[in-house]
Amino acid sequence: MLKTFRRLARNRDFLVALTGRSVSVFGDEVALVALTLRLQAAGARPYLVALLLGAGLVPFVLLAGVAGRVVDSADSRHILVAVTLGQVCCCIPLIFTGNAVVMIVLVALLGCGAAVTQATWQALTPRVVGEDNIGAAIAAQQSTVNLASVLAPAVSGLLCAAFGTGVPLALDAVTFGVMSVAAARVRTRRAGGPAAGAHRERGGWAILRADPLLAPLVTGLAAFVLLGMMVNVVTVFLVRNTLHASAGWYGGLGALWMLGIVAGALAAGRMTADAGRARAALAGAGLMSLSFLGYALAPAVALVAPAAVLGGVGNGMVNVCVATLVLTRSDERVRGRVSAALGAVLQGAAVASLVIGGALATVLEPQQIFLLAGGLGAVVTAVAAAAVTGIGQTVSAPVPDIEPRRYFARH
Repeated sequence: MLKTFRRLARNRDFLVALTGRSVSVFGDEVALVALTLRLQAAGARPYLVALLLGAGLVPFVLLAGVAGRVVDSADSRHILVAVTLGQVCCCIPLIFTGNAVVMIVLVALLGCGAAVTQATWQALTPRVVGEDNIGAAIAAQQSTVNLASVLAPAVSGLLCAAFGTGVPLALDAVTFGVMSVAAARVRTRRAGGPAAGAHRERGGWAILRADPLLAPLVTGLAAFVLLGMMVNVVTVFLVRNTLHASAGWYGGLGALWMLGIVAGALAAGRMTADAGRARAALAGAGLMSLSFLGYALAPAVALVAPAAVLGGVGNGMVNVCVATLVLTRSDERVRGRVSAALGAVLQGAAVASLVIGGALATVLEPQQIFLLAGGLGAVVTAVAAAAVTGIGQTVSAPVPDIEPRRYFARH
């Protein structure tokens, strides 16, 4: 494993792409906090904040088909540079506007760009690092992105307090510029080309659904995204109102969960076979279910800390293993489509969870919601395990999509 990470550390294109993506995610998180604070200061109702959060996620669902086909048919460098420059142009008006409707529209446009660039980077990754290093590369990406997400809220809060909300939004525009430069400097390119045979018109989700290993695992991951986002809605109430802990404990538990994700992602990056990744994904799902139950049953906030670490480890394992399997079991010419479909499924689950979590919070106590999430998570894990176990030896054999042919160029 150390040798693999050393190889990645010497891979110029991977380091450039990793830096650009991490900086951009950091900027997005900084901007989201600033926009939320701007709406709150303007006296906006809670539903406007929910619309703002949803505006960046819905395009992943609505544009999955279009985004996937664009990624699979056009030059990756052209896509990334053009779209990120467009995102810079969307960020600039955000610096100055206080109109909630304009802010939501601009965030939705940024989400449209993200739906394309995320699928492009995912499809390009195997070409950059090589097929044997996909798992380690995704683990490194997940780790750096989550560390950036941990730092961003604190940085945004400090910047907003010192300079107002405009500076964090300007910083986000700069980070999109950084990602555009990174995209232009990545020499590896995915040039695109037509699919052949029966798969020419197939969408990404149809390809995922046809794979007997990916179908249950991707569905299970979507279920855990829904459950995880659902409990996020009430975590602050569990910590502050039910367990009577400080705001520091609330922030600390979030940090512990993120650190657990990093540890779980790095552990999952060690897997080298489909069967091992499938088992690790199921084990991670089990850990998350136990974590939710730990949150529900802990009599004191200090006892929630181990559950937070445990849940984060499981979260990281599931994310890395499923994302790796989606790439390794897909023909390279349709990886844009399957990456966009995966993003659509997960972001759609996140949007649904905002609605479901808010509705449940009106009728159930926080501990009851965590208990429900833990129980449902255990059921989802058992069902997915049964489906995966039934595959037998085909678990380790990638499902071919189309006959081998080269459509990619490295420049």
